[in-house]
Amino acid sequence: MIVDINPQNFQAALIDASMKKPIVIYFHAPQMPECQAMTPQVEALVGPANPQVTLAKVDMNDPQLQPLAAQLGLRALPALVLFHQGRPDEQAILEGPQDEATLRGYFAAFAPKEEEMLLEQGQQALADGQTSVAYGHFGKAHQLAPDRHDISLWLTQAALDLNLLDKAQELLGKIPMIAQDDHYQTLVSRLALAQQAADSPELRALEARHQQEPDNFALAQELAVQYSQAGRQEEALALLFTILKRDLAFGDAKKTYLDILTTMGSNPAAQGYRRKLYSLLY
Repeated sequence: MIVDINPQNFQAALIDASMKKPIVIYFHAPQMPECQAMTPQVEALVGPANPQVTLAKVDMNDPQLQPLAAQLGLRALPALVLFHQGRPDEQAILEGPQDEATLRGYFAAFAPKEEEMLLEQGQQALADGQTSVAYGHFGKAHQLAPDRHDISLWLTQAALDLNLLDKAQELLGKIPMIAQDDHYQTLVSRLALAQQAADSPELRALEARHQQEPDNFALAQELAVQYSQAGRQEEALALLFTILKRDLAFGDAKKTYLDILTTMGSNPAAQGYRRKLYSLLY
C-alpha cells in the first residue's frame, strides 16, 4: 500500500496505522533529481497492494511536515525510515540516494513469505471446494514453516475433509497447549466423531466376514472401499494391494487404489504404496 502523508491524515495514516503493521516513511522532494530517480524504484518495490508494509510518502516541500524529518535527525534526501508501533526504528534508516540492490535488501524483510502465500491459496481453495488442492498448498506451507501452528491446523482441517484421519491425528498431537485455540478444539471434535464412524458395527461385521473368507476378493474390495470412506486409507491400500498382487485386473481394485492415492496427495505412506503398484505394473 502506498499513501501520501499530509497534515490531515498524519495521525491516522502514519501513527495509528503503524500500530497494526510496519510503515516505511519515504521523505522526498519531487524537484530533486536524486528523488526523481529513486521514487519509482521505491514504489515498485513496495507495490500498491502489499499487505506486509505501507509506504508513507512525505513531501518535504510541505512546511507542516518538515518538523518530522527534523525530529528524526535526517540530514539528507531522499530518506527511508521504518516506523512501527508508533515509533521509528533507528536501525532501519537510509539517508541519501541508494542503489537498487540496497533498496531491494531494505524491502526484502517486507516481502510476502512463501508459506504465507501458500496459506492464503489453500484457504481460497478450501472456500472454492477444491480440498485436494488446498491440502497440497497447506502441505507445502507446513514443510516451509513446520513451527507455524496456524498452518498445521489448516492442514489438519483439509486432512479431515479428505478423511485422512491418521494424518489429522498426527498433526493435532503436535499442537502445544498454548496454541490450542477454538480452531484446534473444533478439529479435535471433528476427529473424534470421524474416528467413531471409522469403527462402526457395520464395518466390524464386514471385517469379521473377511476374516472368514480371506480369498473372497469381492468382499476384500468392498472392505477396502469402506476403510477408505472411514478415513482408514492405509488399511484400504494394504487390502487392495493384496488383491492386485494376485490379480492385477480384478474388478475396480486398481482404480480404487489409484483414487485413494490421489486423495492422499504427498503423504509419505501414499508414496510408498505408489511405488508398490509400480513394481507390479513394470
